[in-house]
Order: sequence, then C-alpha cells, then structure tokens
Amino acid sequence: MNNKKILSLIVVLLLLTFSGGCLQPQEFAVIDSNLANYKETGVTPKVEKIKLKFSHNLAAVEANLIENDKRELDLKVQKNGKKLLITGFKLNPITNYDLTITAADKQGKKIVNEYQFITEAASYPQVDKRNKTLLQAFYWEMNKGKYGEKYPEEKELWQLLAQRAVEFKELGITALWLPPANKAHNQEDEGYAAYDLWDLGEFDQAGTVRTKYGTKKELEQAVKDLHQQDIKVYYDAVLNQRIAHGKNNLETAPLKGGDQIKSYTKFSPLKGRKKYYKQSEEFQWNWKAFDGVDYGAEKGEIGARNFKGKSWDDTYDVDYLMASDVDYENEKVQHELKTWGSWIVNDIGFDGYRLDAVKHIDANFLSQWMTHIQQNSEKDVFFVGEAWIENNMGLKFFLSSINNDNMNLFDFPLRNAFTSMSFGNLNMAALQSAGFVNDAMYGDRAVMFVDNHDTGRDEASYKTPIIHRELQAYSYMLTRDKGYPMVFWKHLYNSDLQKDLTRLLEVRKYYAYGPGREVDNNTQKVYSYVREGLTGKPNTGLVMMITTGTSGEIATRKIKTNKANTTFHDYTRNIKEAITTDENGYAEFKVRKTIDAGWSIWVPSKK
Repeated sequence: MNNKKILSLIVVLLLLTFSGGCLQPQEFAVIDSNLANYKETGVTPKVEKIKLKFSHNLAAVEANLIENDKRELDLKVQKNGKKLLITGFKLNPITNYDLTITAADKQGKKIVNEYQFITEAASYPQVDKRNKTLLQAFYWEMNKGKYGEKYPEEKELWQLLAQRAVEFKELGITALWLPPANKAHNQEDEGYAAYDLWDLGEFDQAGTVRTKYGTKKELEQAVKDLHQQDIKVYYDAVLNQRIAHGKNNLETAPLKGGDQIKSYTKFSPLKGRKKYYKQSEEFQWNWKAFDGVDYGAEKGEIGARNFKGKSWDDTYDVDYLMASDVDYENEKVQHELKTWGSWIVNDIGFDGYRLDAVKHIDANFLSQWMTHIQQNSEKDVFFVGEAWIENNMGLKFFLSSINNDNMNLFDFPLRNAFTSMSFGNLNMAALQSAGFVNDAMYGDRAVMFVDNHDTGRDEASYKTPIIHRELQAYSYMLTRDKGYPMVFWKHLYNSDLQKDLTRLLEVRKYYAYGPGREVDNNTQKVYSYVREGLTGKPNTGLVMMITTGTSGEIATRKIKTNKANTTFHDYTRNIKEAITTDENGYAEFKVRKTIDAGWSIWVPSKK
C-alpha cells in the first residue's frame, strides 16, 4: 500500500471537524495541510509529522495521543503564527490510538477534537497470483444531471480510465468492464442504441465524431495504459439490435403478410464499417439484415412483425426485444459479426466481452461467435453474458442451450439474496447455498454483483437499487473462494461507500486466499465464512462475519481457524479489539449488529 495515501485520515478528520464545511469570514478552522491531497484509506505507523495551517493566528495548542486506552504518548507541537507542526508520532502497527487536539486563537476561540484510529500493519502478505476482481467502469447516469455537475471528469471517460490505471491496480482491480464503445444513434446515448459497431469514435456520423465517452484514439490509449498495469479490459457487445439516427435511415420494407412499412433499417453508408470491414461492399445493412421491427415511420407502433421471408431466431427467450432485430440466420451477418468480434480483440486490444441481452440472441450463433473469437486469438478471451434469469435452474438451462464452456453468467439469483438481505428479510444461514456461485458444477462461471448500470439506477427502471447493507454484500462477494466478484463504479466513486469498499478490496488483494469453509453456527441474523490462507503464507486467510441485526449488540461466534495461537484484527475497523486463537485455532470472533457497521473481516495480525 502507498503509505503517503494512508496519512490523510488524521488530516481529513481535522479539516472536516475544524472547518465544519464552508468557512464563514471570522470562523476559526484548519484551511491547509501538507497531507490534504492524499486519499483516506488508513493510518500508517510511519507517520512522523503533520503540518497544518489555521485561518487565525494561534495562541495555544495542545495535542495528546493515547495508546490502547492506557499509555499517553508525548507529542511535540510548534506553532508559528497560523501554522502548526506536530511531531513525535512513534506509532506501533495494528494499535488503537485516541488523538485529541485542542487549539485556541488570540480572540479566545477554541476547538477541541478527539479522533480514534487503528494503525495499519507494517507490511502486507504478498502472493504470486492475485485474486481476480472486476470493476464495471460506468453507470447509467454518468455525465448526466447532478452526476455530470458533481463529477465532470467522467465526461472524458476514456481519458479518466487511463489516468486512474495505477490506482486501479493499487486497489486490486484486475479487469474493467467498459461501456459499449461503438457509435450509437446519438452522442448522449450509453452505447446500447448501436448504430455502427466499427466506429469507435472516429467518424462524423449520427451527429457526432466522438461517442459519449471519447474518441477511438483515447480508447486505444486507455486500453494500452490499463494493460501496462496488468489490467484486462472487457468490451460491452451489443449484438441484438440496431437503432437508427433519423430520417436518412428510412426505407420501404415488405412485411410478412403482404403489406409494407417505412422502417428505420437502412444503415448505410456506415463509415467505420467501410474502413475496417473488407467485405463491406458485398452487402448493406438494410431490412434484409434484420428479422423484424415493431415500429413504422407512418404507422407507428405495430407490434413485433417479421419482414417478408423472415422468422425469429432460435433464442432462449423471445427473439424480439427492441428496435431493428438482427437476423443471425443471415450468413453474411454472421460473417461480419465474427470478423468484428476478432477485430475488437486482436486489433483494438480488448481481452473479453460482456454480452448484452443474450437471452434474445440466436443461441447457435452465440456459441459459434465465441468459439471463432477464441480460436482466432492468442489470448484467453473472457465472455460473460447478461442472461437476466433470477433462478439457478434457469441459468443452467440457458448454459445448456448455448453449450459452450466459454460462457460465464452474471449471478442474478445471488443479487436477489442481497436484495432480501438489504431489507433484513434474508435468513443469513441460507447464504451458504445462495446464488449461482454456490452451484457445485457452475459456481466458477458466476460473476457476482451488488448493482450494475441497470439495477443501480436512481430511478428504478428495472429493479430497485440496493441501498442498505451494500457492504455486507461486498464482504460476502470479495471473500468468496468461488466466482468472480464485480465492483460497481457508482459505489466506488460516487457514494459514501468508497472508504469502506476500498478496505474490502484490500482484504481481497492481500488476505482472501486459500480454501473457503462454511462454519457450523450460522443463524438467522449472522453469517460467517472462513478462508484458510495459502501454504507458506501464514498471514493470508480470514474470518468474515456479516449480520442483518439492528440491536447494536456485539454478536460472538466460536469459530475454528487453521491458525493456532494467532492474533487477528478486524480489517474493517468496525470492531477495534484484537482476538487471539487458542492452541486449537479457535477464537470468539465478533460482529456488530447494526446496518452501518454489520460486517467484520478478521485477518492475521503481523506487526
């Protein structure tokens, strides 16, 4: 961990407590610090000095530091006008401290603040093979409304991802799921209204050159910078539908049954396609490339109707979902999409795909498409499908219909369990078998998530977002020995979960290794889980506890570890005392029964 970034807990506390928000003209507060630009992640025992600047000249300052509620340590303070220097921080690793700072100005105004913190370990376990952790690098409201105002840097997403590449690696992120990078029917669209899959923000069409997220050049630079940090990049492939830009896309098309329609299905010329697809002149994207539509320019809504000579594809769910439905029985369409899929991996540099709306795409084509890309790349290409099916049996049936071992699936059944947990309705003991991730055959093909760009919208278009006990859910996912956990950008960067979620990511990066084991004393309100750690890495492993309790009491469970006579501390800081196992590896581990602190992850202490 970067020690400079850890120093800020003290300073952030001082800045927030002393200033109380926006300063009034005569308010006495801290206005600057040498640490103010660092991120809040923890307190290193290597802290030596803090420099602060106040709004008024200082008349008197006192700083007291108590270790483990017992020993008072001497700090040295030097004031010079408005400036204050505090030195003498001789901190021990993984130790409780109470810091009290009292400051007074020459007008007699006085500020008193007490802050409790626990220092970090002096070092962290290092492993040869990191855990995989996926970050969904966007959300539905990105660069819209209040989010656009509060997070203007997200307007240039490709540039932002490149800038944060080092940070992602430090967090333990190993892969990013990017939004659809193709040209959509307008610049503001998220990319799911696909217009030209071959235009990644390079050509002036559909009213714009760039996409919502930036240009092709910026995208390629982001992929390069992420790869330099050993981070893989997944493309969000929209294969089901195309959506027109406007009247230039109108043509007369025959419908099954004999009548005609003015349909928005004339997708030509497509400038990206013309440049990068060698067979672009052999056929055009018009009504013959689609199975049908549900709307006509003159007739309006007509319901899902096939074009003349067309039938719906062989899909798991109904074929028609929206807009112009792509015909995957058309061999020319198949060839182009296979070529495009390989181009995204081999030429643009992506490492895998998130596949949109896979229930509505021809199952045989999907299987062929994945196999083609995998066989024509030197990479081990990753595929995960959005099959919105909320029970394990349905997901198994879907995988059976695809019949391709390359396909992984998002774990919607597990999210259902998280939803129940968020309301306090879940029997926590049921987490032992909840979701696709715990299926004995398919568990490692499950991508776990709390929310995504669909479920996590402020306006619940599909599902109500999870707004309680999110960190209990993340504690479960990020410590599991099966499946592939995904973190949602909105949770990590646009909410008050950031500090605690960062700590959970650190747990996964450093400690969540070795075989996983269920305990025998899970209850309605408390669930615990053990990772045994790696052989030869004695400080790896953990005990995870989460609860839906609300009493505020401490729940205690006797749990066996494989680490005898070992001291553990709660990495989340929700429980401050240390726990030591007996000669058989048992200890009384604890979790606090509250919504806002109902997760504890106990890791071996190395001082």
